[in-house]
Amino acid sequence: MRKRLTNPAKPEFDPSRRSFLIGSTAAGVTLAFGIPGGQAAASDAAANNLFDPTIWFTMDTDGNVVVNIIRAEMGQHVGTAIARIVADELEADWDKVSIHHVDSDPKWGMMVTGGSWSVWQSFDPMSRAGAAGRIELIKAGAQLMGVDPGDCVARNHEVRCGDKAIGYGEIVSKASFDTTYSAEDLAALTIKPASERRLIGKPSQQLDIPGKVDGTAVYGIDAEVEGMVYARPLL
Repeated sequence: MRKRLTNPAKPEFDPSRRSFLIGSTAAGVTLAFGIPGGQAAASDAAANNLFDPTIWFTMDTDGNVVVNIIRAEMGQHVGTAIARIVADELEADWDKVSIHHVDSDPKWGMMVTGGSWSVWQSFDPMSRAGAAGRIELIKAGAQLMGVDPGDCVARNHEVRCGDKAIGYGEIVSKASFDTTYSAEDLAALTIKPASERRLIGKPSQQLDIPGKVDGTAVYGIDAEVEGMVYARPLL
């Protein structure tokens, strides 16, 4: 669903209108804000491998995380910034994180970049998405190890309990996920205090620099369609 931003001062993300779905697919786990309509609609989407309208990130059975970026890259490394938010709460290994700048499908919602909106508007929903993913990985990892989830923590892409540990990739390959978080559930999640952040604010490899250097990065100006002479973006 495309949302209209009627008040520029109000963040465009409105989790009260969406649920958060964590579901298994043949290739891994998808974490998405689910279809408006509640848990039944989200469960139907999972059963049919449909996760609309807004999929924020996925994790495959090798533990590779792909964060989908809806903000325009204009030299500010916005993809790295947003992926960093997700990865920190997810307790992901940064070396296993990559970014994907999405297409212009309306399912991604209002894709506005400007006025320093990208990070501050994305921080809360992306943090809560990462936190929900971490919680579910801990639950599934604990079940696979035969331990109490309350005794487990997630660190550096694995779930640990005492001298036991299981990697995210192994969890995804063996566990089944079909959980929906309501807006109220998401709002109740505890987000890390700044003192416990392991990625945000720390030195890191910018994920988008290689593509900018070797010319493989694709920008809006690179878009072409058959028979095109010239074009301009439509707002």
